Amino acid sequence: MSRELKKALELILKEEPIIVPTDTVYGLVCKHNSKKAIEKIYKLKKRDRRKPLILLGYNWNALKKFIKNSQSLILTPKSCWPGPVTLVLPASKKVPKYLNKGYRTIGIRIPNNKSLRNLLSKCPNKVLASTSANISGKKDVTEIVQKVKLFIKAKRGEMSYKPSQIIEMKNGKIKRLR
Repeated sequence: MSRELKKALELILKEEPIIVPTDTVYGLVCKHNSKKAIEKIYKLKKRDRRKPLILLGYNWNALKKFIKNSQSLILTPKSCWPGPVTLVLPASKKVPKYLNKGYRTIGIRIPNNKSLRNLLSKCPNKVLASTSANISGKKDVTEIVQKVKLFIKAKRGEMSYKPSQIIEMKNGKIKRLR
């Protein structure tokens, strides 16, 4: 395990948010089942608590327990992932309430980034809570980079610098949200 990966995992387990490259934009990630870490993300981002975070997973097996009735999916996970598509689906009772406060849905994604997938494979439950690593309403990550204990810089060509598509599947219908 690389020193950087070891440090990332150590901070995540200590409930500290970190910034990592994804296949899309920089992600501000933390332990998915830590209210303390989730609150730190909201504070760092100056994010409205009514805007939920998403779950990044290593694979479908890591994420499906967070979905209510995963057998009724219209799009299959294999048709979307790994890649830049976030699916918004009905949340199961396994989704911590502080993660998607006031919502009955949860956004999930399997990123197509080798180093992030490697990190996810080592995390508890192979899942991280995530959002983009910028102050809400701004594009630049600099302000948040200065406030976290670890920023993993993207390698050349590792990210598209475009946000993921967001697709909601509800009542047998597909709706593109972004």
